[in-house]
Amino acid sequence: MPRIIRTAAALGVLAISALGLGACASNPGASAAERTEPGAQTLTVGTGAGIRPYTFYDENDRLTGYDIELLRLIDEKLDDVDFEFQVTDFPGLFPALDSGRFDLVANNLSATEERREKYDFSAPYIQAVFGIVQRGGKGIEGLTSIDQLAGKRTYGTPGLNYTKMLEAYNEAHPDATIDIEYTELELQQQFQGLAAGAVDFIFSEQVVFSGYGASAGLDVTFTPLDGDYLVDTYGTNLYSAFAFSRAIDHSAVIAEIDGALNELLADGTAAELSKKFFDGLDVTPQA
Repeated sequence: MPRIIRTAAALGVLAISALGLGACASNPGASAAERTEPGAQTLTVGTGAGIRPYTFYDENDRLTGYDIELLRLIDEKLDDVDFEFQVTDFPGLFPALDSGRFDLVANNLSATEERREKYDFSAPYIQAVFGIVQRGGKGIEGLTSIDQLAGKRTYGTPGLNYTKMLEAYNEAHPDATIDIEYTELELQQQFQGLAAGAVDFIFSEQVVFSGYGASAGLDVTFTPLDGDYLVDTYGTNLYSAFAFSRAIDHSAVIAEIDGALNELLADGTAAELSKKFFDGLDVTPQA
């Protein structure tokens, strides 16, 4: 049975600044991968719980979301693996993964080439549709590329795939940059800020827009960008997967998790779970 440890954001910030390790569990001396029950390996799963519907707390303060429930289904299939969830702020996820405090991270992470240089990844479980969210009636018509956003203002959460693509654009276009306001605001606050005119656009995913923009009743619109264009130009990856620490060898357990995950994808269970969390959308990888 998966366990959950919730970490205060303030402690996460302190740990990051003081140690460079990120926020973690209450037992700093414990190894992430340890055997707490005979024959069962406990893997510590880091998650931010801040991007609905991937990972969040519901109205009963229960950790849930597509990523979380998918891991719980995987857990049911594996007798020798248990998951312990630890919640921390997004900037703390990667330092904890680097140090081995977290065995893996479940936070809708794109398996980019940059990240693959540092981490191992599971099989993909999400195929994303990236795009630009703008205020209704105030946006750029016929938007097809990031270049058209030069001179515009946006929020940027440090470390997110979207932010990295915008930073790459700015580096390549120093005379026509995008104004990135770095922030730790929750996504709901960012979308509200966009609707109020605090920024001109938000770089996001279709399902995130549906959860924080459309269903929230905000006057904002979503324009998808061509996935091949984003991959070819910015080296991003349209697929999300679970990221594993290389502090210890996880190759055997990754193979087990992939086996269970592929079964859930093949028999339609993952697709049904997706439709539950994404308003009827199937976000699983398409053949």
